[in-house]
Amino acid sequence: MDILKNSNIQARPQYGVIIYPESGFTLPVTSKTELEIGFGNGEFTVQYAKMNPEILVYGVEISQACVLRCARRAEGLKNLRIINADARYMLRELFSDETLQKIIMQFPCPWSKNADAHRRVTAKDFSDGLAAVLKIDGIFEMITDDEKYAHEVKNVLGSHEALRAEDFEINPKREITTKYERKWLEEGRNIYRLTFRKIKSFTVKRRTSQEMHIKIKHNITAQDIEGLRNITGKGSKSFWKFGRSFTDGKIYLLETLTSDDEFEQKFYISISPKDEGYIIRPDKTADAFLTPAVRSALEDAAGRLLNA
Repeated sequence: MDILKNSNIQARPQYGVIIYPESGFTLPVTSKTELEIGFGNGEFTVQYAKMNPEILVYGVEISQACVLRCARRAEGLKNLRIINADARYMLRELFSDETLQKIIMQFPCPWSKNADAHRRVTAKDFSDGLAAVLKIDGIFEMITDDEKYAHEVKNVLGSHEALRAEDFEINPKREITTKYERKWLEEGRNIYRLTFRKIKSFTVKRRTSQEMHIKIKHNITAQDIEGLRNITGKGSKSFWKFGRSFTDGKIYLLETLTSDDEFEQKFYISISPKDEGYIIRPDKTADAFLTPAVRSALEDAAGRLLNA
């Protein structure tokens, strides 16, 4: 592992291609905007952006180490923006309807166990998100070496009301390939390329909101806030837990972990005096997306402090 191991992406802004989207705000696009989901080390992503300077290319990757490696490769590129996020959950939050010309996904994990079905490309939330953010006539392209998964994706996405299966190719010739793809082809493994086209308008409900705060008129002590430590809460698809608290004698910060259908965020809840009471909200430096779990955590903290 190189020097990027355990690095914090916000401490490495010099590459100029990493962006930090804000909760409730969709990303800017141009007339030609494309997205790669799960770009790994960024080999394909960077080459693709270099070969297509007229296209604004976004890359979304869940691994922070991969984001940093891609950023280092892409330093100075003007038409590439990369984001550290879980696209399975955030695709529909990052982009407005009918804004992307193309979405590329290469060698996604097939998640073969039934318990992991919600993680697959075929999961309804994910396929609906794809259908929403693609432009009419826009393309979703998936590359896989798993024949069974390729047929599953073809059948499920091809049945989506807003998508049409167009091509199912075996070992297609591609201008840019990844090192794993080249290795697998040398080993005689087949590579499958699936292409889907958006054929009609489609939309989904966004799950994040732009701003949230709760005001309570109640005296709060450091002991009250410390009493929240290790408190957990759970919704139908959400979970939250409070951790340690810190204070400068006036404002309190409460460590918080939330999970929305396994989309995890760690941030601080700020509890600060306001108009003879307190205002409770995500700390402004948190970069937390206001998901249902985050809203539930704020409501839970406020309710417990109000009754302390």
